[in-house]
Amino acid sequence: MTINIREYQVKDFDQVINLWNRCLTRDYISSSTFQQKVLADSNFDPQGCLVAEDAGKIIGFMLGIIRKVPLESIGLQEEMGWITAFFVSPEYRGQGIAQKMLAGVMEYFKTNQRTKIYVASYVPNYFFPGVDIECYHEAYEFLKHNGFEDKLRALGMGNELQDMVMPESSRDKLAELEDRGISIMDFDKKYTYSLLNFLRTEFPGDWAGTIVEKIKTGSEDEIVIAVKDDEVLGYCQFEGPHFGPFGVSHKLRSEGIGSLLFWKVVEKMKEHDHHFIWLAWTGGDAARFYREKGNLHQTRESAIMVKTLD
Repeated sequence: MTINIREYQVKDFDQVINLWNRCLTRDYISSSTFQQKVLADSNFDPQGCLVAEDAGKIIGFMLGIIRKVPLESIGLQEEMGWITAFFVSPEYRGQGIAQKMLAGVMEYFKTNQRTKIYVASYVPNYFFPGVDIECYHEAYEFLKHNGFEDKLRALGMGNELQDMVMPESSRDKLAELEDRGISIMDFDKKYTYSLLNFLRTEFPGDWAGTIVEKIKTGSEDEIVIAVKDDEVLGYCQFEGPHFGPFGVSHKLRSEGIGSLLFWKVVEKMKEHDHHFIWLAWTGGDAARFYREKGNLHQTRESAIMVKTLD
């Protein structure tokens, strides 16, 4: 048996997607998502995307990313690289195939002077926050064996929407804020610049880009905002059953705005006939917020891992 490790090619498209869904059983990917998040990513480079092949059969895949286009308000992050997904066909495991792909991707990072390699917290096109410790334990141990260390843990959470009802105290709070000139409302086009400016100022990174994409795709009805004197000071969104992100300006953080944005989005999700709410990445105080406000429960735990290269 001769295993060939090479760059991803056009002909690999269907085989890679099929193998992905066979191996990453908790993270199904469609051909459209692979197209959008991998091939159409402005940072995608076949030199960092490797496949393992046995006589024309794709048996492994690993995607390494470096930032070639600056992330808004963040820049190129010149020291960083990301491994966003990898897997090997079950019947080929234990033969050093993942090791060879990792060596190739690491060489790609070194050639591009990257010194901090993360799994798998790349934005905007990450597939999961990190390695699911329970479901992909082999991958977790493989990375630890190769010098990756836990940086932090990310919790996935969820709940049935029909079990979630806005408390009357929150409705009273909404009315009280309205009397004080603070409105929690569905997004309106006239607030586009104010929302983007708020996000770029208070939450630099990919959130503003996410809103731009929602505007382009016509899914603005999945956004709720907090407004005072025509200034956006809070924001929350959903996409299908996926909740978040959301954030509130420091000017209003003592007002309970976060809770009200949360409940308004829950109601909108119900209006859109969704039956379940989930989020992929939280922890700490935020996780406590979701447990207390919406009785969300933990659905998975992922390790965000990092390795420093010499």
